[in-house]
Amino acid sequence: MTLSRLIAVITLLLPGISIGCDLNEPGPVAATLPSLADAQSTRQVLLSNNVELQVPDADGVLKMHSAESFALLGQISEWPTFSGQISSIKAQPVLLDLDYDGITDAVYVVDVSGLLWFIRLNRSGFSEPVLLADFSETEAVFRQPLQLVQVLAPDGLGAMRRHTMLLVTGSAAQGDILLAVKHTEQRDTPWQVTDLTDRTELDADEPRYGIAEQLWQQIQQGGGWYVKLNQRVIAKPEVYAGVVYLTGAQPTAVGADCSLTDDAQSQLHAFHLHHAGLVYSRRNRDITQQERGSLILTENEQGSLVLSLQHATQQQTLLTELLAIDASCADCVTAVYHQPFPRILRLATFQAEQDAH
Repeated sequence: MTLSRLIAVITLLLPGISIGCDLNEPGPVAATLPSLADAQSTRQVLLSNNVELQVPDADGVLKMHSAESFALLGQISEWPTFSGQISSIKAQPVLLDLDYDGITDAVYVVDVSGLLWFIRLNRSGFSEPVLLADFSETEAVFRQPLQLVQVLAPDGLGAMRRHTMLLVTGSAAQGDILLAVKHTEQRDTPWQVTDLTDRTELDADEPRYGIAEQLWQQIQQGGGWYVKLNQRVIAKPEVYAGVVYLTGAQPTAVGADCSLTDDAQSQLHAFHLHHAGLVYSRRNRDITQQERGSLILTENEQGSLVLSLQHATQQQTLLTELLAIDASCADCVTAVYHQPFPRILRLATFQAEQDAH
């Protein structure tokens, strides 16, 4: 770890300087692997990072235990880096099922310094980790859960290609940064933050004329995009119908338990999944949020789908006229109309959203 990186991490951990609340779900992540005894059967395993292993300040480690006996089945404590070590893994890993057969094919993890790893899973356990991206230059702390969505999107050369996109959240003193990074098998070297397009500010003409063709091509051919939110994320990003939603508030207003001060100014953010541009008339709008919640799709009394914030004891409606991105053009959107219940399941499930992207 460089001296400047170390100083940045220490600064964030000083008393009175918060890196936000912890949005990870408690407990290890459950995965399904083929049975060792029978090719037609499966077995359940549990994946644990530094936090679940109760070694939050140790070097990065990922362990696999049997869900039935909790016997240790495998671990990664030595990584393909110069030192053989990485920083602590505090963000909840995310699983990949490539062919939707119910078997976990791979897991993604990120350490607190911003090294994003792809690890294939096989019948016996972990394969060799592959470094997908190095975001350490952001000098942010990466401890929030990863989000994953499988998409069919243009590659900049006129072809539609299937790839995985990961939403990664980093925390700095001035606020959080949201990164959307592609994982394509054709890429041999790790993405850097310079390979992603900065979409923090939109060009003055974009709200009227849409994203510029040259910029759209740049994003398609690059590693993705990022947005400096200048806020703390207080409801983790969710993707519904090709739109990235999250909520945030000014860093000084967010407590360690995700509660907000009385003078907090919270907002709902909505970004186009593929280029972080406009889906609605603006990318953020003021809301009233005073405690931790999860963004979910629900039906209102009229039977229409709405975006709600699920608190511990109540639901809060945030958006009633939902839009979906449309493949007709880079900025095209369409209304999300009411359909039977399976439509809700499709919109609310990352891996079942292919035709929404």
